[in-house]
Amino acid sequence: MIEVDEKKMQWSKEMTIASILEQVKAARFCSVVRLNGRLVSSPKFSATLVPDNSILQLLPLVAGG
Repeated sequence: MIEVDEKKMQWSKEMTIASILEQVKAARFCSVVRLNGRLVSSPKFSATLVPDNSILQLLPLVAGG
């Protein structure tokens, strides 16, 4: 089991950040994820495996001027 933005989610062995984001509706504008306290940017989402019992925080893209 993992936690994504304080919601429990079933874990699987080959799970990546990219595969998690495909399942989460609010992840459309996510550019950075905090995985167990470590920041991971979008270019590394598909290559980053998520261990069981992980905690993920989705950090949205913020723009302004």
